[in-house]
Amino acid sequence: MHFDLDLADALVPYESSVCIVGGGIAGLVLATRLAAQGVEVHLLEAGGLEQESRSQAFYVTEQPRDAYRGTTDGRFRTFGGSSTAWGAQLLPFTHDIFVPGEGCPSRRWPVTEAELTPFYRDIESIFQVDPLPFDAGLLAALGHPQVPFSPDISLRFSKWAPFQRRNLAQTIGAAALADPRITVFTHANVAELETANGVVSSVRVLNYAGREYRFAARHFVVAAGTVESSRLLLMSPQIPNPHDQLGRYFNDHLSFHAGVFESPEREAMLDRLGPFFVDGTLHTCKLEASETARSREGLYSAMAHVIVEEPEDSGTAAIRNLLRSVQTGKLQQAVVENLVPVLRGLGDVARLLFYAKFRHRRAVSRRAQVRLNVDIEQAPDANNRIRLSDRKDALGLPISVVDWRVNAEDQQTAMRFARMIRQELERLKLAPASWDDSLTTETPPQLHDTFHAMGGLCMGTDAATSVVDRDLKYHQLSNLHVASCAVFPSGSCSNPTFTLMALAMRLGDRLVRELG
Repeated sequence: MHFDLDLADALVPYESSVCIVGGGIAGLVLATRLAAQGVEVHLLEAGGLEQESRSQAFYVTEQPRDAYRGTTDGRFRTFGGSSTAWGAQLLPFTHDIFVPGEGCPSRRWPVTEAELTPFYRDIESIFQVDPLPFDAGLLAALGHPQVPFSPDISLRFSKWAPFQRRNLAQTIGAAALADPRITVFTHANVAELETANGVVSSVRVLNYAGREYRFAARHFVVAAGTVESSRLLLMSPQIPNPHDQLGRYFNDHLSFHAGVFESPEREAMLDRLGPFFVDGTLHTCKLEASETARSREGLYSAMAHVIVEEPEDSGTAAIRNLLRSVQTGKLQQAVVENLVPVLRGLGDVARLLFYAKFRHRRAVSRRAQVRLNVDIEQAPDANNRIRLSDRKDALGLPISVVDWRVNAEDQQTAMRFARMIRQELERLKLAPASWDDSLTTETPPQLHDTFHAMGGLCMGTDAATSVVDRDLKYHQLSNLHVASCAVFPSGSCSNPTFTLMALAMRLGDRLVRELG
């Protein structure tokens, strides 16, 4: 069921068993998980059912230190959230992320890999990807030749969902709108969480005209994006913050272009470890620092992967744009914009289709640039945080301050791992022809964020150093929970959304047990 608060007149409180703040990936996964087990859910989405410029305008922030691109380029204030534009890359965190080995500087998680693994198959079903392994066993399962990496490098493979399954607003979101146990409220801007008798009693909500509503529930879940979840709790004066942990340890994956491939190494790398398809699922290779290497070298999590950048005037790029329009629901507009590039690049298009159907590989045009990227986990820093500004948005609510920077420890991790992977690829005769200056000089690499915002409401066992416990429950409030990448104690180097969805499912099952 859908209810647009911009069109609502009733000012009486709305009541449900569970009220979820945020209609993005985590919110939709949690809502449908709860409803499937008989729980009545109210889902509050600040945007509309489709993207709106007025909603996106609320993502303005202040950035007093380093520029953080993810505040505007990586956030989507709409039903379906970031799934309306993401690549739907699925890759679980490894064991050493949850329990870092001796010598690994990463922060330990209070949950284990084994507690999240049972939910992975359910997530794969949502996106209709194949059930093949994520590790090097994939090559063996497909009869592909193994690549003899040293024990310092772990070979893993991401799965990318088909374009028609990436936007959750069109899949489980459509199911949520049709489910009588779920009511989706759009244009519902949560202004404050209110407490009474030691629990959250209601949330105060504003529509875009400033009209006020209240939602009551037995349990409340903040499932907004990382920045917005921290902002919401910070601007709720009744929410306890006895140890000043709200908003701290904000982080992202950091990335830089480490090298550029040229022939013949380019063709060798694409042949051995280039992207390939299995039953519609795209698999891409990740070269990760192994637990052994991380313990020995004191490294944060790090990986290298191949990036293919096709020219925008190519037929391949035009096909990519058409497929992305399937995800956003704007196919007709994309056909008009890309018809000429498709016709001009029919050779590229034919090659793309031939490779996918008969070679089960992603074709790479001769004009494409093939790069090696290095991505790392950011070192924990309590001074990297989300704060509130004195400036107000159009509804009179304080905007976020993203007080964030890349530090010397991050640059050292990137350089040390990049040199490690360079040595390994040169040994295998798969190395790029040219490398970033940081690998041959002491010049720090130019690291940038990857729109994978994490932290700010970290989970942990000690309330003095964390915000939520291992079950995502707020330490000081028994009926408040957080289902967001904001709870991540550390970021690994993998896309965080797969792990977030597993955490949301686990929370849903626990709430069902508590509600009886």
